[in-house]
Amino acid sequence: MMAGKETVVKHYLSRAAIGAIWIALGCACSTRSATFTRDAAADAEPDAAVTPNTVDPLVILSRPARNDSGDIFQYTSYVPGARLIRLPPSLDGTPQTPTTICCDQAGPEYAHLDISSYDLAFDARSIVFSAKLAAGQTYGLFVLQLADGSVTQLATDPQRDYVSPIFLPGGRVMFTTNAGVEPGAPQFRDEYERGVATQLGRINLDGTDLELAPRNLSHRTAPSLGSDGRVVFTQWDHLGPENGGHLMFVDQDMTGLHEGFGKEGSGVSSSTIKAREISPGRFIAIATARDRTLGAGAVIDIRLGDVETQGGVVSAAHNQAEARATSRVLTPDVPLDNSPSATTVGRYYDAFPLDAGDRPELVVSWADGPVEAGTLAAGGARANFGIYFYDSQLQRRSLIFDDPAMWDIRAMPLRPRPEPPPTGSQRDIGIGNQTLIVSLDVYQSTLHTFRPGEIFGVRVMEGFSSEEGFPESFGTTGFEGHANLGVAPVQPDHSWSAKIPANIPVHVQSVDVFGMSLFNEPVWFSGRAGEPAICGGCHEDRTRPPVISPGLLGTLTTGAVTLLGTTPRAQRLNTAPASATQIVGVGWTTQVQPILDAHCVTCHGDDNKAGIAGYTIVNPVTGASISWTLNLTSSPLPATLAVAAGGGAYSKSYFSMAGPDLEAVETAHLMIVGNLRVYLNPEDARGSAAIKLLNPTQLFPAPSATRAFPATTPHLIAKGLPDLTPQEHYTLILAADMGVSFFARENNPHTN
Repeated sequence: MMAGKETVVKHYLSRAAIGAIWIALGCACSTRSATFTRDAAADAEPDAAVTPNTVDPLVILSRPARNDSGDIFQYTSYVPGARLIRLPPSLDGTPQTPTTICCDQAGPEYAHLDISSYDLAFDARSIVFSAKLAAGQTYGLFVLQLADGSVTQLATDPQRDYVSPIFLPGGRVMFTTNAGVEPGAPQFRDEYERGVATQLGRINLDGTDLELAPRNLSHRTAPSLGSDGRVVFTQWDHLGPENGGHLMFVDQDMTGLHEGFGKEGSGVSSSTIKAREISPGRFIAIATARDRTLGAGAVIDIRLGDVETQGGVVSAAHNQAEARATSRVLTPDVPLDNSPSATTVGRYYDAFPLDAGDRPELVVSWADGPVEAGTLAAGGARANFGIYFYDSQLQRRSLIFDDPAMWDIRAMPLRPRPEPPPTGSQRDIGIGNQTLIVSLDVYQSTLHTFRPGEIFGVRVMEGFSSEEGFPESFGTTGFEGHANLGVAPVQPDHSWSAKIPANIPVHVQSVDVFGMSLFNEPVWFSGRAGEPAICGGCHEDRTRPPVISPGLLGTLTTGAVTLLGTTPRAQRLNTAPASATQIVGVGWTTQVQPILDAHCVTCHGDDNKAGIAGYTIVNPVTGASISWTLNLTSSPLPATLAVAAGGGAYSKSYFSMAGPDLEAVETAHLMIVGNLRVYLNPEDARGSAAIKLLNPTQLFPAPSATRAFPATTPHLIAKGLPDLTPQEHYTLILAADMGVSFFARENNPHTN
């Protein structure tokens, strides 16, 4: 134990061993409702019928206590003084003395280190960990040999952070990093704090062959290896209204990405993090909100498929799919959002399963009190995470170890485990340095019913964030930057395929002959160079894997349309497109405003000649108000509307067409009175008032005079004015279907 601290060390016991102590104490307590506090760790009822577990030493990460912002994807917090400790077991309740195993023997350069996370090798002889040695450095990867305490640092970019390492079969380590895989491209920044987003990578234990995975637009964090060789991790999915951390699976070579838990309505909270396998198809994880919770929440038991049990223990799992997933909250009193938790309830930082019973035994890290960043900061307090045995059947904690000055977290038994098989996908040399994306039948969908023949093709759009110098907000709608890579036509068999640049985040929309979205896939995905990313349909039944008949992949590869497949990032923007179908980006000031200036401002200017009824934004506290109506001029938005615009410096035309930032309006407790009308709907051009009024002409497979809304006279023609060109129509359609953002690469204020 560290000198000068009142460290609490108690027993590390199985349920039956604890029960024996309870019997000796003659305790009679409620079997369900009572919970343990730190000072009453042995006050619970015995359960002598349970067979004791094999008890091993524990490895514990002990970090100096802190009160960070609580974003679950935060990874740069540095406070020196962390250590890895080994805590011997005790079957009779006798307190044991912990031993520091890292890094007091490694040399003076480790005197001020902070350790963010670690993993134990399959043979339990070494530990890989992420650490920062001084305030001016980044987090790197280190390997500790338990036999002699020696530490070796792996060779990584000293300008980048490498965190969340885990051992892979074959002498490799997987990690997350803020290094970028695309040459010359800065790493993405997340959608709120604008921190540099972390992505997956892997490296050999000798420091060679570092590889980076294709990128998601937001963070990826907390990978963990399953017994089947797949890696489960948490991905932040942010695309308009979609905003949460969900479990994903990927093969060890960082291909074969697919959904795991949380995005099919299966989640119980906005985010699911720190998943660990209990048995095939079953995981323990933490359910919580994305922010302010210090990365802590409720413990949940996730089952991804049908299971077979023997004696109450899962023996096999099959038909695993996110759509089949179920979960059980093992700590039912803990908030699933970011509300402050009650005293004696607290929150759980992580959990390690000790068995695969229906109500498993766990080693957990738990802190009492609110465990909510704002509440703690207001009271000048910090959360105190300690290590506990948790009986999920009785919903009881028993204290194992707590240093009150430290966060004691990530406990795991020091014991060998089987090395799972390597996993990976066979990449196709015919795809080259591109990614092949394929749907076998776009009409297969669990979320939308398409009319026969209404889908012309699938539009593929690249995403980007503020990393290139954009302002923190791309517009009032909350969407990130988009670039249209193009539309892949649907073939007579309902399949489509396209080659796109590798390693970039994209999402897709099925579109009609007018180029308008019929259905939007609400997540980003990406693939490595040479990887075929194949799905069955347009958000098809996730319980049925796609079946690829012999030779079909080769046919799809040969027939795939190339959508900017080898175009460098800096060139993926408009360069005077020769036709409407070649439009890539839609900057409001560079692509949209010229259309409004040429066709609309005569009637819809500052004087409101059209007589459009407006609305009023009111501050009920001060009584201040401002009225607004449709104004399509390029003039800057008045400063009095800055709050309603979310602080963005937008034009009058943008604010009129996209509408106020409703989240900012709600946060500022403003009221909107009158005829609020939004003229462009994010990801819904067909349902947008402006598009309906303008009534675009057919674009695919070739431009024609056919109108999208045959019963409607186009607005400009009804006014006796020249109609829009196909390129102008499609520009406004893309402005809507790509999120109604103000900024694109074309009008990036950093480069224009």
